[in-house]
Amino acid sequence: LRSQVSIAPLTTFRLGGPAALYLEPEGPDDLRAVARAVAETQVPVLILGKGSNVLVSDGGFPGLVLRLGRGYRWAARDGLRLSAGGAMPLPALAGVAFSHGLTGMEFAIAIPATVGGAVRMNAGAHGRSVADVMESAEVVDLSTGERRTVAVADAGFDYRRSDLGGASVVVGARFLLEAGDPADIRRRM
Repeated sequence: LRSQVSIAPLTTFRLGGPAALYLEPEGPDDLRAVARAVAETQVPVLILGKGSNVLVSDGGFPGLVLRLGRGYRWAARDGLRLSAGGAMPLPALAGVAFSHGLTGMEFAIAIPATVGGAVRMNAGAHGRSVADVMESAEVVDLSTGERRTVAVADAGFDYRRSDLGGASVVVGARFLLEAGDPADIRRRM
């Protein structure tokens, strides 16, 4: 946990003053501790991914800026399914899909988001979005500290939004893809 951390380098617009508090949780224990601290202090929380589509005041943020750490940056394949941590960059996940000959994530190659942020806002491009390929998301509710699995049908996806709730941190997601021809996948990317 650090204090007075500049937010500007964490956003694509390179704008914003300091965060009163800044934390990169590495695992579930860290998020449970954050949930307890938020419940006890009512400190405002800003959940930040790659910082795209975010404008922060030059006055900064008077609470806790939370950005998932390296413990949440991973990807794994199980047949036609790709699972990834919330801090995994979406373009990198599209590359993982390509390397395994899986199609469906090509649209994500140029979206400057993490998996968590992409799920949260139903990121998309070229007529496709996260809702088209996501099977489920793992979410931690900072108001309770509880972790739950949210099926795509229960996420409330709409154009560039979801109903996951303001206190929810997307810590991971699972995507159902299809086998594809690597040359076709590369062309679409």
